[in-house]
Amino acid sequence: MNSKIKNYVEVLFTDIPSTRKSQELKEEILSNLNEHFEEHLREGKSENQAYTEALGDLGDIDELLKDLAPEQEIKEKLDVYRKRRARNTSIAVMLYIAGAIALIAPAGIASVFQLGNEDKFGIIGFIVLLVFVAIATGILIYTKMSVPQDVEPFLKQKPNEPVIDTSTKKGRFLAAFMKLYWTLITIIYLVVSFTTGEWGLTWLIWLIASAIKHAIFLIADVEER
Repeated sequence: MNSKIKNYVEVLFTDIPSTRKSQELKEEILSNLNEHFEEHLREGKSENQAYTEALGDLGDIDELLKDLAPEQEIKEKLDVYRKRRARNTSIAVMLYIAGAIALIAPAGIASVFQLGNEDKFGIIGFIVLLVFVAIATGILIYTKMSVPQDVEPFLKQKPNEPVIDTSTKKGRFLAAFMKLYWTLITIIYLVVSFTTGEWGLTWLIWLIASAIKHAIFLIADVEER
């Protein structure tokens, strides 16, 4: 595959929502361009000439991409949701940090000012941590679950994000599960780390969680790009 063609197509789809339809069109354009490129090479043309003529063979690319762009109403909904997601994520992160502080601070204050049993203050801090974690997790879950149906297909996928076919019952269940997966892992990581104090080892939870995620997709026969 010609790298210039691949880069050209990637740039074309930079601002295009990552939906199944756009991915199919992207692959089709990439395939056609490479076919025309190879054909012009076989005709004895240089790589630069073959590349230029392959692009010319493609025709009016703007017309092909026009149907993929979201309507104005969808764009407005996207902007509203993204702002809400950014705000809620920031609040949740602050609550996680506040929870960590709440776990450490009471026992430290009790020790410095000799206020009494440090263990009791430590338990209070741990309870406050759980409250903050519960609130923060609830905010993240609500944010993920409240995506408008007509907006969800236009949210860009991350690189290497699995493409889940939600037209099947298995796909819908898997998509719903993955919305909560990393939130659950974060809760497990925080609880295990704070209760054991073994921060040097608990980071392995993320590696194990990543391996489990890939295993789940492998078992479910989900395509990963």
